[in-house]
Amino acid sequence: MAPCHRDGPVSPGWSPVTGVVPCHRNGALSSRGPAAGFLLQALAAASDALEPLWPGGDPDPLPGTWVSAMLGQPLVAFGLHRLSGDRATANLLLGGAVALAPAAAQLPEEARLLAARAVTVLTAATVLILAALTANGPAALGSLLMAAAHLLPPGTSHGGHPWVLAAGNLALRRALRAASHHPPQ
Repeated sequence: MAPCHRDGPVSPGWSPVTGVVPCHRNGALSSRGPAAGFLLQALAAASDALEPLWPGGDPDPLPGTWVSAMLGQPLVAFGLHRLSGDRATANLLLGGAVALAPAAAQLPEEARLLAARAVTVLTAATVLILAALTANGPAALGSLLMAAAHLLPPGTSHGGHPWVLAAGNLALRRALRAASHHPPQ
């Protein structure tokens, strides 16, 4: 990552994981949340894709799509809210998801799916509202695709539509880049 100085980044460097400029112009606002969220979603998708290759054993009680919905997406939304200057919503969204995840992990499968969908709807709604307030088109598209990926009827045994989620993540990556180039006043 490019180092931050008080008057901005030394170079226009960006994170190879997220494509986001890692620091804000005044150097006070830096968030690795989106990078962690995108990485968590990628690892979760890889875990789900490789699951059939492992012989024997019980199916994973917490599939990657669940982990992605409960933690990965809120981390990405956290970064978008922070870069847009909405720290209160960012902290509330991420804190709520982190507090809910361990409790929801102990629930039966149906209840875990309901918790993941609730977090997805909340995350997508906050990003959509932020997109409307900041005129960030890629954020609006990303939030709608993120919601569609988990709210449409399941395409696999774990639910979620990975290609729709991938398209949503690309839109959110672009939204993060746009938010980092247009800091709040």
